Amino acid sequence: MWPTDEFGIIRKDAARDVGRSDRDVLRAVRSNELTLLEPGMYALTESLPEYDVADAIYLLRCIAAAGESELPLTHESAAAVHGLDLLAPDQARVHFAKERRGGGRSTRYRHVHSGLPDDSVVVVNGLLVSSLARTTVDVAAGRSFAQALAAVDGARRLGLTAAEIEAELSRRRVRGAAVVAAALRYADRRSANPGESWGRAQMIEARLPLPDLQCEFSLRDGRTVYTDYGWGDRLVGEFDGLRKYCRDLKPGQNTEDAVVAEKIREDRLRDLVGDVARWIHADLRSGAMIPMLKHRMERAGLLR
Repeated sequence: MWPTDEFGIIRKDAARDVGRSDRDVLRAVRSNELTLLEPGMYALTESLPEYDVADAIYLLRCIAAAGESELPLTHESAAAVHGLDLLAPDQARVHFAKERRGGGRSTRYRHVHSGLPDDSVVVVNGLLVSSLARTTVDVAAGRSFAQALAAVDGARRLGLTAAEIEAELSRRRVRGAAVVAAALRYADRRSANPGESWGRAQMIEARLPLPDLQCEFSLRDGRTVYTDYGWGDRLVGEFDGLRKYCRDLKPGQNTEDAVVAEKIREDRLRDLVGDVARWIHADLRSGAMIPMLKHRMERAGLLR
């Protein structure tokens, strides 16, 4: 047995206390029994989720680092603790901040920022972190429009209001504030995940007609379903992320079952709408989604 704390973190000194040598730890890492978080900090590999494992490891790194510092977590690290989903977050370092301005520093594993006032610090699950509003602005400012939109959409899903984000944006000088303000204009809490926000950001940048989100349809088999994007009864759009086919499987269902069920769902949607467009992460990365969607929109009479 490995000694784990309340968060499932194994520290090398705790392992030594129960007779585990450094050689034991090294062998466990090499055999994949343990996963290295940072030097001297580990997690049981079997305890990590099958999907989003990088996010889970980063959260554990943040928790472990917070236990060794009196400073609050900020930026991507605070976002991880808040449960704020981000698009392509930088998880190379754990972020902290101190109150006084100036004197920030960065090392291989830590980045200490400056200028975080006490009234922007809250406690989440026993950890000191920057407030959700402060965190949202910090992780959105200076990023791409898609990353900023994903952050603001995510904050709205967590219950933060547009007014709260605006207030945080106006209380201090923020480098990159323009992209946060732009994201706030288009933010929608109905966007279910960063991938959906990314697709909408590309539509906005391409000046395409913007969709309604989470559109409700009643299928002929009596089911009520929701599509990611919708342009009336002419066209619906679906972002096929990994979750749809792997992470959200029902008990006893495999990936093939999920694909077949999705195909049946799409066929029945076509009874109600003119066309169904689908895309995946690779289409967003390559830029292939926009030309495909333009073609579908032209065919549906949505473009003049």
